[in-house]
This record gives sequence, C-alpha cells and structure tokens, in this order.
Amino acid sequence: MNSLDFCPPTSDSIVNGNSNLNTSKRSFLNRSNDFGEPDAATNSNNDTRINTEPSTELKRRCIDFHSPAVIDLSTRLYRKSNRRSHVRPGGSGGAYPYLQCHTAYLKWMGMPLGDVGGGMGGSCGEVVPSMAFLTYLAHVTRAKNSSPVMCLSWTPGGRRLLTGNQEGEFTLWDGTNFSFELIMSAHDKSFRCMAWSHNQNYLLTSDSGGNIKYWSPSIAPVQSLDSHDGQAIQALNFSPADTKFVSCGDDATVRVWDWGRHTEELVLEGHGWDVKCVQWHPRSSVICSGSKDNLVKLWDPRTGSCLSTLYGHKNTVTKVAWNDNGNWLLTASRDQLIKLYDIRAMRELCSLKGHHKEVTSIAWHPVYETVFASGGMDGTLIYWNIGPKGTEEPASRIPFAHDMAIWDMKWHPVGHLLATGSNDRQTKFWARNRPGTKQGLDDDGLDCADGSADNEILHAEMELGNHVGIVIGRRGATIIAMQRQTKTKMHVDQIRRVLQIEGTAMQIEVVKKRVGALLERVSSDNNEERNGVGAGFGQYGYGL
Repeated sequence: MNSLDFCPPTSDSIVNGNSNLNTSKRSFLNRSNDFGEPDAATNSNNDTRINTEPSTELKRRCIDFHSPAVIDLSTRLYRKSNRRSHVRPGGSGGAYPYLQCHTAYLKWMGMPLGDVGGGMGGSCGEVVPSMAFLTYLAHVTRAKNSSPVMCLSWTPGGRRLLTGNQEGEFTLWDGTNFSFELIMSAHDKSFRCMAWSHNQNYLLTSDSGGNIKYWSPSIAPVQSLDSHDGQAIQALNFSPADTKFVSCGDDATVRVWDWGRHTEELVLEGHGWDVKCVQWHPRSSVICSGSKDNLVKLWDPRTGSCLSTLYGHKNTVTKVAWNDNGNWLLTASRDQLIKLYDIRAMRELCSLKGHHKEVTSIAWHPVYETVFASGGMDGTLIYWNIGPKGTEEPASRIPFAHDMAIWDMKWHPVGHLLATGSNDRQTKFWARNRPGTKQGLDDDGLDCADGSADNEILHAEMELGNHVGIVIGRRGATIIAMQRQTKTKMHVDQIRRVLQIEGTAMQIEVVKKRVGALLERVSSDNNEERNGVGAGFGQYGYGL
C-alpha cells in the first residue's frame, strides 16, 4: 500500500483550509506548558483573535483528521513504537482489563496509518488492529425529504462523502463537520452502486433501470450508457489500470467495458440467476462475481472463460470483496455467513458466524490487512479481525447501529472513519473511541472474563395469538424499538404466531413483561370498544 495515498492536504490547503483546521491550529497554539499554565507569549499573540472570533466555532462537533495527520508526519521519524507495552487480555501477564490512556492525550492521537509504520525502533510487522474498531457514533445525517440510502462513497482525498438514494439523487456531506452541502438529481431511477477509478479522475454510477453514467470529480455528467436489457445494474468496478470496468445485473450476466471507447467488449454468461455483486482483482486479470444462484465464480476477462466456481454458500451471495494483498477473497450471503477464501490454493480459510440476519455489506479496512467490517439486514454492525493473531469470533459488535438494513459502507481513505448508509434513510459516521471509553466492547462480554451464568445467551418463545401485527408495528417500528431498549434479538414467526427472543435471562424476562403489558393494553382497548358499541345498540332498543 502506498503511503502517499493517505498524506494530508498540501501546504496551500492547510494554510487556506476551513474553520475546523483553523480551530485545530488555535487549540495547538494554546496548548499548556509543562506546568499546566498557558504560555504568556501565546496569550499575548492570540488575545485579539480569540476575542474577535465567535466562540461557537470552537464547540462545533467534528472529527478533523488533518491535525493528527500533521502530528504523525512530524514525529514518524523520531518516535519509537510502544506496541509491545500494550496489555492484552489473556496474555502472559494474565487476564487484564483493557487499558486506555488518559483523556488528556486526545490531542496526541495519531492516525491508523502512522501506527502501522512503526517508526524507528519499532517492528513494522506488529500492529494494533483494535484501533480500527470504530464503535463511537460521531454523527447521524438525514436529508430533508430523504429516502433509503442505497450506496455511498468518499470523494478523492476524503474531504466529502457522496451518497445515492432510492430517488436517484446525489447528496454531498462534509467529511469533517458532517454538514449538508449539496443535493442534485443524477438518475431517473433508484441508485444501485457507485465506484471511483483508481486514479480518482472519474466516478461511475448505476441505477435500477440499466443505466450507467460517467461523472467528473466535480460531479459533472460526462457520459451515459444503457445496458443489461434495462435490468438493475447491481455493481461496478474498475480494472487495475482503469482502462476497463466491469458491471453485473439482474439479467444474469457480467459485462466487461472499454472505458475510453464507452463500448461493451465481453459478456460473461454462466450464472443461473441475478448477479448481485462483482469485483475486479486489485492487480490481476481476474473477476469475481456472486449471484442469486448461491455461486461465486472467478472469470478471465481476456478470454471470457470461467476459471473456478465456489460452492460454499447456501443462499444468495450479496457481496464479494478482494483484500488488498490479492490473496484473500471475502464473500457474504443471505445465509448469515461470511466466508474467507485463499485463491492461491482455492480453499476456504474460515467461515465467520456472527450475524443473525442476512449479511448485506462488507468492507476491508484500507490500512489493516486483517480487519474488515460487515453490516446486516437487521442493522447490526460488526468488526472482524482475522489472520494469525485474529479470531473467527466478532471483535466488536454494535447491535443496533441502524434500524434497518445497512446497504453500503465505506472506510475513509485514512481508516479513522467509517460511513454507513441504511434503509432507515440515515447515514452514520463511526469514529474511534475517545480515550477512557469502552463503547462497543461491553456487548461482546470482554469485561466478563469469569463467564458467569448471568451473561449466558438463552432462547425463548412467547405466544402472540392474533396480535402479531401489534408487536411488529408499522414497518417494524415497535419490535425495532423494543430490541434497541432491551438489547436483545427478537423475531416474529408469523406462521406459528410466536415471538422468538434471544438474550440473557434478565433480558428475556424484561421483554416478556413489556410484550405482555402491550398485549393486555390492546385487549383492554378492544373490550372497551366492544362494550361501547353494545351500549349504543342497547340505547336504541336493538339489543344484542
């Protein structure tokens, strides 16, 4: 991975940057001296500036990566690695709790890229992947008259986030203070995907009507193509040299295109149903596709032949993703499984079980090779760490990151932010925890090393009778809110008319009490209405 791709902005952009960067400069200049008191020279030089500028600027909530990036670059050559001093639970020193630095060190937090480098005296092969578990909810965005967010992507450099919704509209958000910037119409039908070229000069988008559009970095339309017989185009991806790109759609085909001539070169046929995902190998002439026929196929785009077929999943393959090392292939499916393959030996390395619903999105971390994130149909966000020092269990879990399915997720190019778009019409930004907090770690039982029976996960059922719709609520709002409040997993079996509950014994008891109270309230309301109708008929002498 080229470190130049993640460098901070140029000196001109730093000098003439936005107010957030100026705010970071002021906080850096006003830093206290060794005795805990501000420097006199600093106060004398900045009194007029502080008095003339509004104070609300300093209180704006933001995740500004420019200052940490500058700190990384200025100290990278002189800093020794301190990774060996990290206390790990269950290590040679025993099962210690997770130790974190004091909150005063917040201003010295570096970027994930700087921590991988190691500096002088460090081991470049030893990393701390837990820095990539972004469990802190930095911001929630929702545009006016919004619709479900189908896809999203960071602009080149990571300054802004671009989202595409179900109405075919672009929405542009600031990547630093998360403010709304622009909304414009792009497609006549719902967005399906968007992909930047590797040289970051062009953007490709597709919709549910079989239309592909080229865009410049300034979001100006360049070219429009119609393909896949008017069927939805589910995925797009560029070749390593950006001279070709590949598309897949609901017409059960994978198509290879020439970028410069805007023409279709090759049609890859072999899937028996809708092709839901496709991705080009990061360095080789190999294309991977996943379909509704439960198969994952590897193609040679030069000859159009199928190189291999993977039969690991038992339901629709929703996403495929190549690791940047070019050896690992990640696949996600509606069978609630995520599988990792080593294409050098064409064998399955591991099968990851952590989602309780369909897996709808996956994304490798741009810096840490063994870390990736996944999103589910029920809105669950999970971080995984695989490899020699990893595990097949979820490294960190956010059970109710969204209220509905997470359709797409993208890491910031530097790796310190994760953006997720969901069917609940919200776009959320996830950041690293502030020092001293353990948000997102408690759900995995990391603080309960004794494995007590109070935290054992149990399964229970509750009869609903004719009140199935009442428990589900409008568009699932009631059951989603109850899951969020009780931190349990619930599913309504409409055929058997029972509520299935997964959680600890105390959580299951709370859920049964709340659902029971809800059903009693509904029954009493129905009885009152029935009695009122009977009294009305009796008043007019009809009787019952």
